[in-house]
Amino acid sequence: MTKIKEILVLHHSHLDVGYTHAQPILLELQKEYIDQALLLCEQTEDWPENCKFRWTCESSYVVLKWLETSDLRQIEKFKHYLHNGQMSISASFMHTAPLCSAEVLAKMLSAVKKLRDQFDIRIKTAIHHDVNGQPWPYSQLLMDAGVEFFMMGINVHFGGIPLTRPMAFHWEAPDKRKLLTFHGEHYSLFGQICNLHERDTQVIADGLAKYLKRFEDMPDYPFDFAYLTATNLPLYDNNPPDRELASLLRKWNEEGHEQTISFVTPEQLYERVKRHEQKLSVHAGDWTDYWNFGSASSAKEVKLSRKTKQGMKAVELLDAFEPIQELPYQIVKKQAWEQIQLFDEHTWGAFNSTTEPEHLNVAIQWMHKAHYAYQANSLTGFLLGKQMEKLAHNPLQSDKPEGLLLVNPSPATLTYEIRIPSAFQIEGCHLAADRMRHVLMNHERMESGDSYGTVELKPFSWREIPFQSMQIQEQANDIVVENGRIETPHHICTFDSTTGRITGVYDKKLKWHVLDSSSPWTFFQYVQETIDPLYHPEDRSTIFPRDIEKGNNSISVWNHEWKAKRSTYTSLKQCMVERAANSATLVLKWDAPGVSNLEQRITFFNYRPEIELKASFHKQDITTPEGTYFAFPLQLDKWQCHYDTAGQMVELDKEQLPGVCRDWITVDKQVSMYDGFKGVTLACPDAPLVQVGGFNFGKEQKEIPRDPNPLLLAWPMNNYWDTNYRAHQPGYASFTYVLSTFQNFDETQATMAGTRAITPVLALPVIHCAEGQSGQWIECKGDGAVLYDIKQAEDGNGVILRLVNVKNESVDTQLRFPKHHITSASVVNVLEEDKTVIENNSLESEGLLSNNGVHVSLKSKQMIHMRLHLTSA
Repeated sequence: MTKIKEILVLHHSHLDVGYTHAQPILLELQKEYIDQALLLCEQTEDWPENCKFRWTCESSYVVLKWLETSDLRQIEKFKHYLHNGQMSISASFMHTAPLCSAEVLAKMLSAVKKLRDQFDIRIKTAIHHDVNGQPWPYSQLLMDAGVEFFMMGINVHFGGIPLTRPMAFHWEAPDKRKLLTFHGEHYSLFGQICNLHERDTQVIADGLAKYLKRFEDMPDYPFDFAYLTATNLPLYDNNPPDRELASLLRKWNEEGHEQTISFVTPEQLYERVKRHEQKLSVHAGDWTDYWNFGSASSAKEVKLSRKTKQGMKAVELLDAFEPIQELPYQIVKKQAWEQIQLFDEHTWGAFNSTTEPEHLNVAIQWMHKAHYAYQANSLTGFLLGKQMEKLAHNPLQSDKPEGLLLVNPSPATLTYEIRIPSAFQIEGCHLAADRMRHVLMNHERMESGDSYGTVELKPFSWREIPFQSMQIQEQANDIVVENGRIETPHHICTFDSTTGRITGVYDKKLKWHVLDSSSPWTFFQYVQETIDPLYHPEDRSTIFPRDIEKGNNSISVWNHEWKAKRSTYTSLKQCMVERAANSATLVLKWDAPGVSNLEQRITFFNYRPEIELKASFHKQDITTPEGTYFAFPLQLDKWQCHYDTAGQMVELDKEQLPGVCRDWITVDKQVSMYDGFKGVTLACPDAPLVQVGGFNFGKEQKEIPRDPNPLLLAWPMNNYWDTNYRAHQPGYASFTYVLSTFQNFDETQATMAGTRAITPVLALPVIHCAEGQSGQWIECKGDGAVLYDIKQAEDGNGVILRLVNVKNESVDTQLRFPKHHITSASVVNVLEEDKTVIENNSLESEGLLSNNGVHVSLKSKQMIHMRLHLTSA
């Protein structure tokens, strides 16, 4: 006898956008699966309650695609079975990688409102299978969307499992609210345990008996049921409804076994778990994902996607204050968002991507995946170009421009060095269509050409500067370049010009030698990591020797002791310093393993304290396991670390769930390491992966050792995954990082350092610019609250502002709109549904309204969404 009296089975497809089929094929199949499920619901509607066929659409994206082509009869049938409990829709848009920004996560949840309205249902559960975690702020956004129950089904392959499973607990969000969470088994495990393909109830009984023994060693498991999910094997992913499963379960139950087996939807599981919620433990922290190291197998596309998101942030800002209502523009905007979201989905390619990297299906699926990044970038570039031309009041055709338009779409103050591309000032005809060739958010800081000085751009502001008012700036005299030494008002960099080794980086303000001089590595040093052939075969199974049986029993098989061979430069080809008006750049060219034409550019400025680090190379075509790093050996003692994910700050170890990934992290913008006297922030605009404290891949550490003088590693490229992700990525690649120093760690300052690094100042020629002018859409005052998203409301009714408090204390912020009056304001949820009106005489609704401003109070780590109605001042 066992305490488990019932087996609850959730039947689903598991959406991978790719992997098993080319993406367009499987999306069409997924739509057909809904029709097949509806037929099975109809055929079993009169069956006993626990045997009725039930189907869960764990990704709302598929349902939205199905609705585009379904007739009214099928839609009404879907609605009927949603209401009778045989069909269910999860709030999860897709199974996403932690590349998502807070804006992307919020945008994905907008589908919840559409589906609630379409079907007149409550969608209060969310599911994520396969993936190994979700950014901590996602829990806040889910609850803001009315989600009450969160379900995970982690795949332990090249991954890890927090806490123990199966179990339920309360996941405490950054703002201290709690989301009831079921940490379930690997998806599809019911079919694997019970060998369903044999269609034999005795085989099912034998498999369940073996599985249920594990509950005897779980005295704290409070439930009398076991919950498992079923896919339709042999397709573990993207599989159709099992046409025989309902009959098999009915037969089982009629035979009178010790446990009954019942189909359930997420809502039904929620009701069973909720009965015991008072007994469940509470765990707070980031659910840091293991799997996303695979995104570095396509570093060029990840970089492009990150640029696209910055471009879309600017599009949304401009659209909020000067909306373009034309239908073609709105259609393109919807398409751009869809492509952004599809690239952030967790599937990268075909199941045989590393075992058969030249297979046609591998190539096909990668082309579709990459296309999401390139299509999103181009469509966003079109939208941004349209908005910028409108802001500049540029005609479609004209003579030579008269000035320059600069836009800062971010909440940080930016200092911009003006350099004017020659195309901006050539004589003759100028066309808006010609300017649209240049995708504005893709432009990187210009390093050559005349400097016309620097200009400070306030947050969310624009400025027009006539060309006639600009003067070429001579080289500043506060930068000194000597043999083996660069000195600016902020730093002293010393280097050996014969070896290229950087021997020191000194912060003049903090009087701090930043580098650990005893380390074998130096500042921004290139490292190639491979499996050491003296100890192991050069095969991915050396690092992770897959064992399906152990994986199904949540037993890790990471090889924590794998031996790595780490190589660096083989010879220095060139060492020189390039001097510009307001900066000096140490240029190093190398021969190095794994790459050719490696060039590193380290730039020190007089007008900003950050150090800009650029690396470019041609990646060699290597399919054996390999990682690429840039090292930063830091002189720190008793150090701590914070990183940001989906816009919120997380303290390494302390604010992570037990057992989640610590060996590497995916940063939204930046990572900071510091002790009580000094620290660094490394901003990562192009490549989001970092390792903290040393080379950690495969160690599966429960916490990161706080050894003095830690190594911080930027990790832009690898091909370690043995399936799904790319086996190689030959060709040109370039990456930018920005390093800044500080005395005392502050969450807001770190956030702004990252924001400055990732935000492109948007520059466009202005045709008519007789005199300079400037403007600011929003003024923000107050420390801690970050205005991370400004957009036109989805229904066109007002402007939506999203704020987050990145501090562990309450903060106040003042938002002013210099060119607008506020006619009304309200606090809304993430779905943009009104909650409370902000009055002009009360702070009861988290805000206080004035004519052209609003005062907002945010509790520790709180997110707030607001709707404002504005009129021009």
